[in-house]
Amino acid sequence: MSLTNYFYENLELPKPFMKKLTALSVLGAIAIAGFVCIASESKKSSAEEVVFRLDTTAPNRKNSALVTSYADMLENVTPAVVSIKTSQMVKVMPNRGSADLDSFLRRFWGFPEDVRPQRAPQMPQQDAVAPQERKVPMGLGSGTIISPDGYILTNRHVISAQGGAHADEIIVQLPDKREFPAKVIGSDPQCDVAIIKIEGKGLPSAKLADSDNIRVGDVVFAIGNPLGVGQTVTSGIVSATGRSDLNIFRAQGINNAYESFIQTDAAINRGNSGGPLVDAEGRVIGVNTAIVSGGNGGNIGIGFAIPSSLAHSIITGLVNGGEVRRGYLGFSGQDINSETAEALELPNLQGVIVNEVMKDSPADKAGLRDGDVVLSVDGKDTTSWNALRYAVSNLAPGTEISLEILRGGKKEKLSVKVVDRKEMPEVGAAISLLPGVTLQELNAELRRDYNIPKEMEGVLITAIEQASPLAGDIAPGTLIVSVNRVATPNVKVFSEQLKKGKMNILRIWYNGNFFHIALKP
Repeated sequence: MSLTNYFYENLELPKPFMKKLTALSVLGAIAIAGFVCIASESKKSSAEEVVFRLDTTAPNRKNSALVTSYADMLENVTPAVVSIKTSQMVKVMPNRGSADLDSFLRRFWGFPEDVRPQRAPQMPQQDAVAPQERKVPMGLGSGTIISPDGYILTNRHVISAQGGAHADEIIVQLPDKREFPAKVIGSDPQCDVAIIKIEGKGLPSAKLADSDNIRVGDVVFAIGNPLGVGQTVTSGIVSATGRSDLNIFRAQGINNAYESFIQTDAAINRGNSGGPLVDAEGRVIGVNTAIVSGGNGGNIGIGFAIPSSLAHSIITGLVNGGEVRRGYLGFSGQDINSETAEALELPNLQGVIVNEVMKDSPADKAGLRDGDVVLSVDGKDTTSWNALRYAVSNLAPGTEISLEILRGGKKEKLSVKVVDRKEMPEVGAAISLLPGVTLQELNAELRRDYNIPKEMEGVLITAIEQASPLAGDIAPGTLIVSVNRVATPNVKVFSEQLKKGKMNILRIWYNGNFFHIALKP
């Protein structure tokens, strides 16, 4: 337990007692507490689980005093907000002139070609020269130090190269201009969250708050390095909560499987990604992730942040086990609209209708059936299918919950035990012919998660390790439609058609477009 966490948990003294303490006694209490904490730290086992605590107290909204400045609060949190610079190693041909290199880099990053007159090309080399690796800057983003020993919370896309692989080099710059190389602890492509680490002690760190306590209208601040101008703080309010499944996200290539974004009008621009959204008390309630720009790439007052309550469960899994464990029930559903409610003779639009129950899943074993309407989970009303999935995914495997359902006009209660999603048989396993690649057969839930059209068939790539032969070429969410011109509707056919030790041609689909890639496993 860090010294900071010890103070938060152990120095919350009763107010009457606090009033009686003199300044000297308070300092004495802090000094004693610090000594005890340091002593306990020295005895901590290296294998002890790392704990990141959420401050679950709700913001103080009843203080009527006029606030004229948040400078003191921001002074406490801004030192923990860092800039993240990434680079990638690419192969280029040497001795071909700066014009050719400029053209290569433009093609690599998708920029238009320079139409200015070029100088005369150099004479070709007589001997073939092997391509050389060159470090190319990739991007700039932000992050938040969440522990004094250097764990940093950011977006996965901030530290990723084209194709989804992690950047070759990650440099973290603190507000005091100190720079540190960072290593990737882990990332979660389904929620666009990543944890990186720098080596240091006593680093400034920010506190994570429970985003479930926020309300529309709460004052918030977005901190980061927008457009590379340097650390910037913007303010606004929480405009909405629980935003998900928006077409504007899909248009930007954002296909997170689990979404419950906080919407804010605090100015967020490119470079703010990965930086914190903080409340009026300086606690992190979200990770700035996406904007709606109206086509101009700038801020128009619609920004989105991943809630800290979602990020917290991912952080814990990545730091302590290297993987994210998600609760899973094993059924798919959809929201109820007015037409569905009329057909089912429902009194309102509350609940989620069950579309499909996976065989041998917890939902199946509990007796849930297609056509049931899930009204509540553990007594909390079900407002949407996405909200239900989000709530279940945050539950620890092994948790037993109660579902209130409507079946044939009568209410019933089912008891269901949540399992780890990875334990389910329909979740694809890595194919030995493609080391480091996880393949899954399509089902209704995966189609929804990755925005796969109904008419598309194939084998879905849901995870790629950095050492995989496909890392850097394709990203999770890619559908393998055929191998060697043979359609691959399932993993069995895919495995049969892929030729080991020979060059294969794969037809893939990603984000609305088809491509062909050659692969020799």
